[in-house]
Amino acid sequence: MEVLAGILSFRIADTLMNTILLEMVDITSVSIVITAISVIVGVVISVIQFRNLVKTRRVQFFLDLYNKFCEKDVLTMTVEVLLLWKWEDFDDFFEKYGPEKHIDEFMKWVVVTTHLENMGLISYEKMVDIHFVANLIGSMIQNFWEKYEPLLIEWRKRYNTPKIMPMTEYLYEKIKRIRPR
Repeated sequence: MEVLAGILSFRIADTLMNTILLEMVDITSVSIVITAISVIVGVVISVIQFRNLVKTRRVQFFLDLYNKFCEKDVLTMTVEVLLLWKWEDFDDFFEKYGPEKHIDEFMKWVVVTTHLENMGLISYEKMVDIHFVANLIGSMIQNFWEKYEPLLIEWRKRYNTPKIMPMTEYLYEKIKRIRPR
């Protein structure tokens, strides 16, 4: 009888230990799963925040460039180049605004076109959304390109520079699709 009681006690103790171990395994498993899920959620939130930060920095970069463009001196040059300059053909343009005779006038051209090329480049590199650029400076890009395209085409031919102002042309073509006149 004592042997039977001992065996019975051993079985009860064994069953009790198995139950406790199973509960511990379940608690351990649940803890591991919760930890893994927490890490995954943390990584996802970090990636989303990083993407938003990058987007914000890109927009800030573009707006810094745009604000530089809106300074009085640069804006005055842009108004002159876009609205006030008149010429008959390529030779007339260089007679009136070329660097040989009118370096100050030509530097206005350089400032404006450099700015437009920069805007085109950051759009081409997808540093900012093209719709954002189109909404902010689309009309200016369209006005510039439509006024100066014949001059630039002639410039490309005469000086064998087929890529003069490629980023401005790229920006014009993109904006033309987004904002047709």
